[in-house]
Amino acid sequence: MGKFFKTVMLTVAAVVGFNVASGTAQQTHADELQTIQAQHKSGYLGTPQGWFWFENGQKYTGFRYYMGTYYWFINGVRQDSGWRNAWGMTYYTDNQGRAVQGNREINGVAYNFGNNGTFFLRGKASGYMDAGQGWLWYEGGQRFTGFRNYMGAYYWFQNGMRQQNKWENAWGMTYYVGADGRTVQGYQTIGGKSYYFGDNGTFFQRPAPAPTVPAAPASQGQIKGSFNMKYHVPGNASYNRTIHVKQWFLTEQDAINAGYTRATH
Repeated sequence: MGKFFKTVMLTVAAVVGFNVASGTAQQTHADELQTIQAQHKSGYLGTPQGWFWFENGQKYTGFRYYMGTYYWFINGVRQDSGWRNAWGMTYYTDNQGRAVQGNREINGVAYNFGNNGTFFLRGKASGYMDAGQGWLWYEGGQRFTGFRNYMGAYYWFQNGMRQQNKWENAWGMTYYVGADGRTVQGYQTIGGKSYYFGDNGTFFQRPAPAPTVPAAPASQGQIKGSFNMKYHVPGNASYNRTIHVKQWFLTEQDAINAGYTRATH
């Protein structure tokens, strides 16, 4: 009885297939080509020779919608990773056979396939985008090197990749991009040294302007109160060197009352 039961189970497993790992039986029967043709079947059908797309019993060439997306078939066989032409348009199917949309880099060139479910090629892509290789800047489909304005600031890209904390040269000028990738301006300390990049939106490095001694407001006196809480009177050796004035005073007593002490030199 045990031997007979074992023989029966082996026969059943051979007919329907038996997934030992999951313990579930799975149907593996496939239609013969003659049956599909005779019955004019349509769809993605399994046969002893593999899976094919049929239309009225014939192996089909072209796009078909299946499981939520579009696939391209040639003589019934699903095609992967390739350019396709249909209805006067150009398309691309990925390595899973799906028609792509959005921006996609293919063999080093970025293309745009739209985002409205139509999938056809619009042309080579430009701008800052993720075309399947991470966020990069493209110009005419190629990874770009140079400055570009993006969201109100200038960034430097090298082979499409945004750079940061680096010196860059363009148009015969020298620039620096900071930790956020933006070109810096004004006074900057880089590597322990001070540099000046202007403050008029041009961003290139230039000599710092000579410091100017601020004029004393006539109504507030001639005594300078500096940020180190020292006050400097005219004639003092440090008076003209003090260009960053926190507060002006009419008299020394006014400065003392405000908490300042007289500079000794």
